[in-house]
Amino acid sequence: MLKIFVTGDNHIGKKYDRYPDVREKLIQSRFESMRAMVRQAEQEGCGLFAVTGDLFDNISTVKAGDVKQAAEILAEFSGTVLVLPGNHDYYTGDERVWKEFEKALQGHAHNVVLLNVFREYSFEIGDERVVIYPAFCHAKHSGENNLAWIRETEIPKDDAFHIGLAHGAIKGITPDRKEEYFLMTEKELRDIPVDIWLMGHTHIPYPDLEENEDRTGHKIFNPGTHEQTDLHNNTEGCCFVISLEKSDGKTIVSAHKFISGRVRYYDLALDIRAAKKDSLQKKLENATAGLRPNAIVRVKITGTAKQDEYDERARIYQTALGRFLTYETDDYELSPEITVERIRSEFSELGFAAQFMERFLDEPTELQMAYELIRQCRDE
Repeated sequence: MLKIFVTGDNHIGKKYDRYPDVREKLIQSRFESMRAMVRQAEQEGCGLFAVTGDLFDNISTVKAGDVKQAAEILAEFSGTVLVLPGNHDYYTGDERVWKEFEKALQGHAHNVVLLNVFREYSFEIGDERVVIYPAFCHAKHSGENNLAWIRETEIPKDDAFHIGLAHGAIKGITPDRKEEYFLMTEKELRDIPVDIWLMGHTHIPYPDLEENEDRTGHKIFNPGTHEQTDLHNNTEGCCFVISLEKSDGKTIVSAHKFISGRVRYYDLALDIRAAKKDSLQKKLENATAGLRPNAIVRVKITGTAKQDEYDERARIYQTALGRFLTYETDDYELSPEITVERIRSEFSELGFAAQFMERFLDEPTELQMAYELIRQCRDE
């Protein structure tokens, strides 16, 4: 049997300029999650540790110390580590990040292999022979994938495990409208007679595996990022543990996920209706009640709030969201409730505008529209 720990899209070197107050915490969390992955791989008895591309966020500005730290973490794994260049950390031979990576490994006894040549890589892992077929990235963008050389290779049906590693978009799974990210199709991958594909690029895990229960029936595995990178990626951050076993000439594949992410990003939408007796503070507290505190939270708030809550909304945000690493609120579309008192304070109660709006007091949506229209006309 062969067990493989699979991760990808780690984006070490991400700067987090958007969050200056917690930047260092976010940077270090990515390293802490990597250490946890290596420990988990050891506990699971994995012989291979595969990184399916984008270990680094880019090829030129990642700090040498960050490259060194990532290399040293991977070198701690007792088995074989495979590192595939992705489209963010692509390989042509001149990239500073890979020169720093190889330099960092020189002082360590290690089994870290950079898959930077389009050829077969053969390994003895325990009692098993494993053949790796890499489709790494040579540029950030490409209208063609790098599967051609594997497709043209005669892959024998023998006792070895034949494993493909590729980085790029998967049609129908990964957003790639311009088809510029080494796009592949599932059929294209399945038609190549390897036992499994270990993929990178898509930050959302595919397939959707359970944490404590092995699932069978899959050939293509994309673990997603080991820790969320931003608000656009609403996942927990995970990796896959895959087991392969030969039985009667067939390869039996089973897999489960390991939740490795420590920091979460939550992007929420909240609609408040004062006419329905909604409380801004209570709705905000309820919406975030189950969220872990080690998180970045953004909340878009729309609708109408009671005047007193609207005036105190900055304090309410701090009370409800202050426990998180940091938070953002977008309340541009939140307005104070339109009441008779407010109408009469802004407009003459005997005037047409006030009398017109008071007709809609039982219809808050129409009242809000009437108020905005009249205020716009007055301001012009």
